[in-house]
Amino acid sequence: MKRLFALLLALALAVGCLAMPAGAMFDPSPVYEVKAQSAYIVNTDTNIILYEKDSTAQMPAGGLTKLMCAALVLTNYGDELDSRSFQMPFAISDYVYGTDNADMRSGETFTLREALYAMLLRNANDAAMGMAYQLSGNDLAGWVSQMNSLSQQIGTTASTWTDACGLDAGNVTNAVDMYLILRYLMGFDAFVEIAGAASFQMPAKEKHTKPFILTNQNMALNQSSGGKFYRSAMQGGMCDVLAYKNDHGDQSYVSWASQDGETYIFCVMGVPDSADAYGYANRRPALYETTQLIDWVYSSFSVQAALDPDQALAEIPVKYSSETDTLLLYPDDQMMTILPSSSDSSVTQKFFHLPESAAAPVKQGDIVGTVELRLAGETIGVANLVAGQDVNRNPVLYGVAQFQAFLGSLYLKVVLALSAIALALYGVWWVHNAIREQRSWGSKHIKRH
Repeated sequence: MKRLFALLLALALAVGCLAMPAGAMFDPSPVYEVKAQSAYIVNTDTNIILYEKDSTAQMPAGGLTKLMCAALVLTNYGDELDSRSFQMPFAISDYVYGTDNADMRSGETFTLREALYAMLLRNANDAAMGMAYQLSGNDLAGWVSQMNSLSQQIGTTASTWTDACGLDAGNVTNAVDMYLILRYLMGFDAFVEIAGAASFQMPAKEKHTKPFILTNQNMALNQSSGGKFYRSAMQGGMCDVLAYKNDHGDQSYVSWASQDGETYIFCVMGVPDSADAYGYANRRPALYETTQLIDWVYSSFSVQAALDPDQALAEIPVKYSSETDTLLLYPDDQMMTILPSSSDSSVTQKFFHLPESAAAPVKQGDIVGTVELRLAGETIGVANLVAGQDVNRNPVLYGVAQFQAFLGSLYLKVVLALSAIALALYGVWWVHNAIREQRSWGSKHIKRH
C-alpha cells in the first residue's frame, strides 16, 4: 500500500511538472549569481517552481545514481531493512576498489539499513553494488532494468541507469528527474531518517573488531563540524561524488530543506569548482551553491494566502430577483502560494472569467466563475468564485422576462415570417380566384345577351 501511494504521488507530481511554467518565477541574481549549468528549486507544499535554469538539460548522474538504487531498495524491501542482511561479495569489493567506499570488506555481513547508511552518507559504491548484487540474485543487469522501470513509473523522462552506483558513464539524468526521484524517496520515513543523519556508527563486523563512524558528506547537516556550510534548514541530500575527491571538476547536489514548516527541494547540476568561496581545503562547490540558494529562498520568500475567502472579489448583476440587483462573489480557496516576504497578495494579478450576469435562483456557494492569479507573468493558480448569498427568483419578473424573451426570440420571428408568407400566399390565391370568378361571370353574362 505504501509503495502504491508513493507511486501515485510521483505520477501526480510528474503530471504537475508538465503543467507548470517552464521559466523561473523568481531570479536570485540580484543576491546570488547561479553558477550551475542546470538548476531546479521547487516548493513541496505548493508544487510551485521557484527557480529553474536549463532544468531539462541532460547531465551525468554519477553518484546521484545511488538515489535511484535506494528508491528500488526501499520500494521492494522497505519493511525488511533490519531483518534482511547480505554478505559483501569479493567480486564487488574488487570492482569498486579505489573508488568512493565505506570500507565494507568482502565477507562482512550488513543489514540493508546499514548499507543504506553507508550508501547515502558516504556515497559508497561498495554498499550500492553489494546490495544490488545480492538482492538481484547476482543479476546486476536485471537490477539495473528494475531501476529503469521504477524510474519511468516515478515519471522521469531523461534518465538512463546503467549500473547501481554511478561508476558507469552511461548513467544520465536531469534536474527535473532528480527532483521527482528525491520527492519519491521523501515518502519513505527510513530515507528521511537515514539521509538526514549527520553520522552513523557502523557496528563491529567480521573484519572490523570495533564499531566505526560514517560521517555524512553533507556538511550542511553537521553543526559541530560543518563550519560555514552548516544550515539548520538542511534536511538531507547527496552529491554526485564524494565531495572533496573532485576538487577540480564540476559537482551536482540534490537536497531538501525545511524551515518554519516550508519545504523546498534544491537540484543544482554541474557547478564549477570556482563557485566555492568558503575557502576550505576540501572544496564543495555544489553544496556551497545549495547553501547560497537556501539562504536566498528563506530570507526572501514565504508561503502566503493569495486570496481571502471572506473578502468579495467581484460583483455581477442578477436577473429575475426583487431582493437584490447584484451578486457578490467570493473565492472558495485561499490559494496558498509563494510570495516575497516583504510583500502581500497585492503583488499578484487577478484575471476574472465571469458571465455577464447570474440568473436567480442562486444558492450560496454555487460556482459562478473563476479567477486566475498571475505572479511575475506566470499563472500560479485558478480559484472558483462562488455566490456569497442565496438569491430567490421572483416569478412575476421571471414571467415578464420570459415573455419579453419570447417576443424577441428567433422562434417567434420565424413563426411570424412564415405566417406572413402564408397570408401573402393566401392573398394571392384569393385574388387569383376572385379574378377567375369575375371572368367566368362576365363570360356567362355575355352569352345570355
